[in-house]
Amino acid sequence: MKLPINSIKSYFAAVGLFAHVAIVFLGYSVFSQISDRSEPLPDTLQRIGHTIKHDYPSVAVAGDTLLNAGETLDSKSYFWREFDSKNWPTVGPNFAMAYADLPNVSRSIMVDNEQDIIRAINTAEPGTEIIIKNGDYYLEQKRINSSLSYPTSKSPVIVRAETAGKVNLELTTLEGFFVNRPNWIITGLRFIGNCQPHCEHAMHIVGHADNLQVTHNEFVDFNAAIKVNGVNRNYPDFGKVSHNYFYFTEPSESSSSVTPINLDSGNSWVLSNNIIRDFIKLGGNRVSYGAFIKGGANNGAIENNLIVCNSTSNDYGGYQVGVSLGGGGMKRATRRDKSNFETNLSVVRNNIMMHCNDVGVYINQGKDTIVNNNILYNTSGIDIRFRQSTALVTNNILSGAIRERDKGVAEKMNNTVLSKNFWRGGEQLDGWFKAPSVGNFTPSKTLSKSESAYPFMTASESTGKKPLYDFCGNPILGKDSFVGAFKNAINCFEQ
Repeated sequence: MKLPINSIKSYFAAVGLFAHVAIVFLGYSVFSQISDRSEPLPDTLQRIGHTIKHDYPSVAVAGDTLLNAGETLDSKSYFWREFDSKNWPTVGPNFAMAYADLPNVSRSIMVDNEQDIIRAINTAEPGTEIIIKNGDYYLEQKRINSSLSYPTSKSPVIVRAETAGKVNLELTTLEGFFVNRPNWIITGLRFIGNCQPHCEHAMHIVGHADNLQVTHNEFVDFNAAIKVNGVNRNYPDFGKVSHNYFYFTEPSESSSSVTPINLDSGNSWVLSNNIIRDFIKLGGNRVSYGAFIKGGANNGAIENNLIVCNSTSNDYGGYQVGVSLGGGGMKRATRRDKSNFETNLSVVRNNIMMHCNDVGVYINQGKDTIVNNNILYNTSGIDIRFRQSTALVTNNILSGAIRERDKGVAEKMNNTVLSKNFWRGGEQLDGWFKAPSVGNFTPSKTLSKSESAYPFMTASESTGKKPLYDFCGNPILGKDSFVGAFKNAINCFEQ
């Protein structure tokens, strides 16, 4: 049977029309991604390819084509050797010095089995130190509640290992320590999640748990190792999460939030000197964060942390964000005091963030924010988003761009912003530091310290009530000159 010649012409005309529409749509998508994100072409092709494969499986072949094209062009940096936390002596746990500044207590209890650990935490009185004998412990209880007593700053409750770093607490349920009382100190422990797909929390900090200190610990394979939120309009304030090491041994398949430090609604929290890495989420919306503060929180600080979104050479897709004020956001009715902002008077400073396939810093409805003296390597930059967001963005060194989105406002001063190579995705920052792709940010001879200054302190900080230090542990004075996150890199990068 022969088809009429007019039918054949109509067929090919229609095919041609659809092909051109597809090409125009693809071109528009690529151009929009490049314009919005200031990202190189290989990244754009791979990002769209992953989206097509995930959201439109019926045309997955088109996604594969874009992925292959992106991979062929791509020469972007990745973390090309095994991660070793010892290469950054100023961040992460310092087990040798973990107990140097612990307050004195009136009573010490040594525990050496799971039942006694749980009982001691359930019944601890103010001024008690719970010492867990070195060894491995398996805690299968759904939740380990703190006692109902009210410790004070002079009589806290301390939970620690006999020797810092020598106690492994393996959790097999979704939730670990549940703290609802003030002035607890948890230090020197290794928390290991053994759940499928992953445990949710190693610690859940709620309600009355003011002045909590979580220092010099390791957290392995928890979606939100530290979770903070209010209960019955009571909110834990003035917490400190410092010198800890958070990491995943494999990507999380969970659909729940993947954010190792997940802080909702608490005021005046400081997240400092932590190492956070490989928080990759493959389930749900595939969006993950190293740490965030949100939910109507005031006066938070994310400072002096090393954030490595992906320390492998694998491209997992999804969206890994370094740190955020605002995170994915909360409904106004659920925020503290039903505030119209996610954070207020908060700061992101002196951090190093690496190998994030999305932005290094994301400000989402962050009012009166300061983002200063950070180094962002192999990220797409900094986003200031939504009309509630007002930010001073100053003295940062970054690849990518600083973007004001959806009416967000950023005052930009003294930033060094280097776009990636458009065609190949290479990092222009590579010549500025010794080996930035693996985290050695010792400045090269071509990089001058005059790039950045550090004039921005709060009143309490400038009067000496709260001493400030840079990423490398140097004390900060008001007129110091900086290279991104530090003023001096001596003894900072041991590689």
